[in-house]
Amino acid sequence: MNSTVTVFEASGSIAMFRKPYTTTSSVSFAFPPPTAIAGMIAAITGIENGSGKDASNAHYWQYMNGTRVAVRIMDELKWQKHSLNFTNTKDPQKNPRIQVKHQFVGSPRYRIYVAGEMEKRLRDLLESACFIYTPCLGTAYAIADLHYIGSFPWQPVVDDLIGVDSVVPWDEDLDVDVLRSEGIFREIVPFKFDQERTLIESKTVLYQPSPKNKIYLRQRGGLDVTQCGEDVVAWFPPW
Repeated sequence: MNSTVTVFEASGSIAMFRKPYTTTSSVSFAFPPPTAIAGMIAAITGIENGSGKDASNAHYWQYMNGTRVAVRIMDELKWQKHSLNFTNTKDPQKNPRIQVKHQFVGSPRYRIYVAGEMEKRLRDLLESACFIYTPCLGTAYAIADLHYIGSFPWQPVVDDLIGVDSVVPWDEDLDVDVLRSEGIFREIVPFKFDQERTLIESKTVLYQPSPKNKIYLRQRGGLDVTQCGEDVVAWFPPW
């Protein structure tokens, strides 16, 4: 595949990528799932989401076709728990405010890789050190600081034993060296929404909570793995 990969880092004081199955207490994914990365790309490039007419709109998804992403956790995961004040809409006469517990990632830093249709549009803005809408790490109050790393040619990795730095999308034919990887976490993350923010597809992934450790693969199956600078990256399929 002849392509260029744009790489940037997003960091902040907190991040909160809410797991959809949590109710009373909000629990976060450890890293931005592909759906959150799509929203970040749309914010940086200034694509309207249509939420002014309907809060459930996510019209930017029509522009994401043919774009693929990967993500790497750059700093050791640090979890925080806080209680936030909310308006009690169910029984405001009894108690006008309620406190809801939230789990946050503290002082996160993620490296995000983008290739495909949106890559050049994103790269032009990152090279200029600007963005159209304010990017965030999951929630509007978790403002993201962006740092452009660079652009790299698409360089497939052909080695049999691969040490992957990024989150790894699961493939049935993967053969993972768990012992050498020193333990791995497994998660199901949202992968793609439609333009009304309805979930279309989820993906199972493997990830390391520590940036010091890699995920070692003896066989990659159908997984697309490339070299991006000094990083070895496993890609999600194109949207």
